Amino acid sequence: MYFDVRISHMSEIMTIKDVADYIKMNERTVYKLANNAKIPAVRLSNQWRFKKKTIDEWLEAQMYKNVRR
Repeated sequence: MYFDVRISHMSEIMTIKDVADYIKMNERTVYKLANNAKIPAVRLSNQWRFKKKTIDEWLEAQMYKNVRR
């Protein structure tokens, strides 16, 4: 049981490549967004990491930003 929860939790952590594939964007663009604090991310040593749930929330917020009122 513990093992399944741990694997599920680990899959929520994404790399730049994972995020780029997920949101259909160039890896370099995702890197620039992270480096400029335009996408939620954390830098560990010299690598960026992202939580899938946070990326989903960010995408949702970006969609609503572009909706005309």
